[in-house]
Amino acid sequence: MTASSDPDVGQEVDSQCLKCKGVTRHTIIAKAETEIAKVQCKECGAKHKYRPPKTLKSKAVEKKTVPKKAPKKTKNQIKAEAFFAELMNGADPSSAKPYSMSQLFRKGELIDHPTFGLGVITSTTLPNKIEVAFETGSKLLICKLKNPFEK
Repeated sequence: MTASSDPDVGQEVDSQCLKCKGVTRHTIIAKAETEIAKVQCKECGAKHKYRPPKTLKSKAVEKKTVPKKAPKKTKNQIKAEAFFAELMNGADPSSAKPYSMSQLFRKGELIDHPTFGLGVITSTTLPNKIEVAFETGSKLLICKLKNPFEK
């Protein structure tokens, strides 16, 4: 028997059963005025409050999504962005060298890192490290070992 607009006690309806983990047939065992209050599952026998079957809605509508706000930037992030913008002032991003651990770099050069993006070398630490300022902050990267006998 299908659920009518106002089913009575003893009639069957579809309801969400948490024990069966799905929508199953239930017998109405109690009503509060015109609303179904309690049902009994025909599959497992569990008695619980009536949970109408969920209609097929998009997850966005079901969760009542609220547009996500961009996370607030920390003081360090703001400082890093300002420092990076100052270093990039007048620089040509197309002149950036692709980053590779097997290359030798110099202070002031622009590099293009595959993960961190565009960066400016702020210092070199012998024998094989460079400090690079990216928009997200500074990173210490490995590079080619500098030969002390080269000029």
